[in-house]
Amino acid sequence: MPKYLMIVVMGLMLGACSAVGQYQVDQQAEKKADFHFIGIPILAGAVGSSFPVTENYSLTAGHVARVMMVKVKAYNPLCDVALIYQDNHGKPIPKMAPATKGEHISMFGYNAYTAEPTSSSGAVATFGWWDKPRQSCFIALSNAGGIQGMSGGPVYADNGKVVGVFTATHPERNQTIFVPYQEIAHWINLETGS
Repeated sequence: MPKYLMIVVMGLMLGACSAVGQYQVDQQAEKKADFHFIGIPILAGAVGSSFPVTENYSLTAGHVARVMMVKVKAYNPLCDVALIYQDNHGKPIPKMAPATKGEHISMFGYNAYTAEPTSSSGAVATFGWWDKPRQSCFIALSNAGGIQGMSGGPVYADNGKVVGVFTATHPERNQTIFVPYQEIAHWINLETGS
């Protein structure tokens, strides 16, 4: 990839997910999310997050998978989510469950500016369609905070189950966006079973 194109792609990735709400450095995030980095430390680079779903695969945001030069198993056809090859042997594999409106959640990932493990908490505010109903991705909006680099990280419910994948922020509404598990459950099962 030409150098100028890589700079443009990294800029778009970082610009696509602005910081919203409250988030903090949290060492627990190291146990919940994996760190992905590409570029030159301190000078230029991009940060993304992922989390294990099986011993051989992890989930991340589709835009993270495209930039991070990881080996991709599959991109979801509607949502900004990708299944990547990852050696997760010996790591705890979280159980997954559907997200529900009003549910308290915690998001985990890495801050793109500091590379520190980061978390936030809040509640699921509402669900909706990214674009056209039933023809685009079904998403969840929450009042949990988020910052660049957390994309691809897990969204946990208080019961310890993962209920989604963090993908973006909505600065105008000061909310974070995640893809709820119920939207991608069938796709995950199909892709990890093949």
